[in-house]
Amino acid sequence: MERFTEFLTEAPVEEPIKMQDLHIVVLGLGDEEGTFADLIQKTVKKYNIKSTMIDVQEAFIATKDIEIGEVTINNIDGKDTEVKLSMHNCLVFVRAGAIKTLTAQALVSSLQTIGFFLVNDLETMLVCDNKMSNTIALERNNISVPRTSIINNVKSIEQAHKNIGGKFPVIIKTLKGTQGVGVSRVNDMPSLISVAQSLWKFDADLLIQEYFDLKSDIRTLLVNGKIIASAERVKVNKKDFRNNVHLGAETLPYILSPEEKELVINSARAVGAAYCGVDHCKVGKNLYVLEVNGSPGIRSHFMGYDDNQEHTDKISAAQTLDKIIKLFGKERQRRPYMRQEVGYIESIIFDGMEENPVRAKFDTGNSASASMLHVDKMSIEGDTAIWEKNGHKFESEIIDISEPSRGMEPFDKRPVIEHGITFNNKKYVVEIGLTEKDTASEMLVNRKLMTKLRISVHPNRLFMVSNVALRNDDNDH
Repeated sequence: MERFTEFLTEAPVEEPIKMQDLHIVVLGLGDEEGTFADLIQKTVKKYNIKSTMIDVQEAFIATKDIEIGEVTINNIDGKDTEVKLSMHNCLVFVRAGAIKTLTAQALVSSLQTIGFFLVNDLETMLVCDNKMSNTIALERNNISVPRTSIINNVKSIEQAHKNIGGKFPVIIKTLKGTQGVGVSRVNDMPSLISVAQSLWKFDADLLIQEYFDLKSDIRTLLVNGKIIASAERVKVNKKDFRNNVHLGAETLPYILSPEEKELVINSARAVGAAYCGVDHCKVGKNLYVLEVNGSPGIRSHFMGYDDNQEHTDKISAAQTLDKIIKLFGKERQRRPYMRQEVGYIESIIFDGMEENPVRAKFDTGNSASASMLHVDKMSIEGDTAIWEKNGHKFESEIIDISEPSRGMEPFDKRPVIEHGITFNNKKYVVEIGLTEKDTASEMLVNRKLMTKLRISVHPNRLFMVSNVALRNDDNDH
């Protein structure tokens, strides 16, 4: 065994998953996503990648092992077929049909909670699926959208109409719907009331939106905030105001201006999408985002874009999907969102001193190789750290050395040990760097441990998931 002074200061980088080791999973409604599913099948054959189509109406989770991130899903095709999935190599495409029912959403949510990387996760898909939530997310990020207002009864219509400019025609939409379904243009108030009342009979949730007389709009595909393709959708049927490809619109490769690039990138970020289609239009000199689609079709004739966000040449649907899978084939592009929030100060229970929870600061700027714990006493004997904390004594094998620095100057050498903790009712074995030096906090949790705990930090809250731990001393934050 190496001696204390011979340990590396950085842990070795894990071997990335190779492209051929990927397992691509598509969650949808049977044959609903035929085009996308067909293209997936062709692409995976090219790379010799395993793929699985799961019908969320039929499938159910039979077994799960949360600790190692594996599930077995039964009846994936309605024919009792089962598949075992591992979060470590799965790329899960969540299509629009996979969130249509609460049962389907529960399947998506379960995979997300276990740690699978979803394209896109449930929260993003729900924001994109609800046209009002979509609009609000964009407006909150200062992105120009058509003026929009909810209508939920006849009394709300007049005020909602004023809110969007008070002019006709206007667009009336169901809050949920794809491919142009559930979208109508109305030319006067009696028609607006009549159409709304007719749709309410079918329990539809509605909004109205200011009308733009458009000959075309632009669909841009993005992966993790990077533009990969863009197409202009031109109306063929002059009597139909909608530009959807499914309704016969012609598509042409489109070159985005710098202003349009900035607009679509900011829009994708606004909804938190790993992969999406941003639809925008030009009205005079102004640009407006119409919606962000979390499950976009890829049947358009696109203009391709390189890693520098410069246009290259037109690409087919198959080439577009090929680019998407190649990008997500890189392990660094498959990092799931941390939706569980914690306070910036939380309590952590260490094995062996359960009666004295440690007050820990979650430091998102801390990139030290191990989280820091202030101890009362410490000595080193060979490869063993002998340390005391709150009247408890421990002996731990030293597995590494952490050498944090302020600026360019190192200020401490910390023996790194492994120790059991409990956080948010779950046990972990984690790496801890021990120090006797005066510190402003009893414990500093670094980004590496936050990733293991799968949490993000709320900057204005304390003790969101744990009981309050008292200050250890006057310097303890």
